[in-house]
Parts: sequence; C-alpha cells; structure tokens
Amino acid sequence: MQIITDSSCDIPKELLEAYNIVVVPLNIEIDGKNYVDGIELSHHAFYEKMQKSSGIPKTAQPSTQSFLDAFKEGLQKYGEVLSIHLSSKLSGTQDGAMVAKNMIGGNIEIFDSLNGSLGLGMQVLKAAQLAKEGCKVDKIIEKLEEYREEIKVVVYLESLENAVKGGRVTKTKEVVANLFNLKPIVHVEEGYVRVLKTVRGKKKAMKSLITMMEEKNISFEDRIIGITHCDCLEDAMKLKEEIIKKFNPAEVMVTTMGPVIGTHAGIGGLLVCF
Repeated sequence: MQIITDSSCDIPKELLEAYNIVVVPLNIEIDGKNYVDGIELSHHAFYEKMQKSSGIPKTAQPSTQSFLDAFKEGLQKYGEVLSIHLSSKLSGTQDGAMVAKNMIGGNIEIFDSLNGSLGLGMQVLKAAQLAKEGCKVDKIIEKLEEYREEIKVVVYLESLENAVKGGRVTKTKEVVANLFNLKPIVHVEEGYVRVLKTVRGKKKAMKSLITMMEEKNISFEDRIIGITHCDCLEDAMKLKEEIIKKFNPAEVMVTTMGPVIGTHAGIGGLLVCF
C-alpha cells in the first residue's frame, strides 16, 4: 500500500523515507514569487523571506496533476493508495485529491485528518506503521478515525503580527497584546483553528501547554509527542525537556513547522500534538 500525504504534514525527511511516504507539495507565494513547498523553498529560507516581507505569504493547494502523478505511481507499484490530508475545513487540498481520485478510479482511499502540521503528520505515521504491520486499508481507516478523535493539537503564538498582516486581527489588538504581553493559544477543534485562551507572558503560556497535557489525564509513557516550531528551536527544546521531565513519554519528536501552517502561526510559534 502506498501512503500519500501533503507538505503540510511536517514529518521529518528521515521518517518519510523510512516509511516510503509520498508527499504532494503545496505552493507558496511570497512577494509575488511562487515556490513549491519543500522543493524550491526550505523551512528556514521560508522564515527568512517571511520576516522580510511586508505582507503575509499565500498558500495554494497542490495541482490536480500532482495528485494524478502520485496516485498513478502508487497504484502501479502497490495496487492500493491511502491518501491523508490537511483538514478540509482549512484547505481545498483534500478536494483536489478527490478530483484526482475520481479522474483515475482504482483502489484509492482519501482520509481527512481534520488537522494540520504534526496533527496530520502523526496520523500519517500511524497509517504507515499499520500498513507495515500488514493491516488492510479499511482497518487502517477505522484506527485512524479513533486516533483522530484522541489527539489534541495546541499552538502557542509568540505574536499577532501575521494575523494583522493577514487582516484577521486589527493593529489595535496587536498593540494591546504587546502592551500587556498577551500570548494567544489556539487549538484545532472539529477541523477548525479556534482561540482557546490568552495568557500573559511566554513562561505562563509554556506552563499552560503542560497543564493541558495533564488535563488529558492519561499515561504518555507509550505515546509519541510531537512538537513543531516556527524557527525557534531553543524554545522547542526547552518544551521538550519539560515534557520528558513531567510525562516520560515514549518519544518527543521535534521538527520545524512548514510554510503551510507556519504562515499563520508566525515566527516564534510552537505546536504540540499529544
């Protein structure tokens, strides 16, 4: 079985290769110039360009042809494709995959992660592990539906700069937030991104992330926790240390957040998937 996803998944390259996961890239536009995510633009280069830009980058779903090529190759090699994508509530990427599926026919299943970044990536890895164990596609989808309900994704925003640039928040609100050192925390709920709370200061915000993990009231000792960061590795590693100290999980995966979600989170943003 060929597992396919899109470039919003933020799965480290070595894991993509280890599980033979195919990534269909989205497209990024910065200051009028277009880039293919992960191919023509690295994560680090993206944050450099975004910081210098006066506007907010624009993202666009993969072309239908990109999906057609990936699906045809997957069917040719394995006879079966499971394609898992960014929340349909946030992007037209899944719709694009469905269009390609309907054009080709064949044994292709499309699954809506109702999430993004490692919230998507962890589901993709789960599917790849199950496929490696020999699970059939219907069983994998059943397990993914359960897992999709279980996982929680919380995002800390260092600033509202990108929300202002994107027209979603007024400059006045940004000034007030900066004045009182207010840090928004958002989460993914039913496929949408919604504001969860606002906390004064980064230290309190980091403690709040830990508290939310505690409130889940489960053992993390056999679980993988995912962290993605928007060009703030030091903060991500500090959070990793706190999570290990507090919960002793099986693993804490740290990677950079790509342009698709990083565009909205902004530099300094941190995402935790647990």
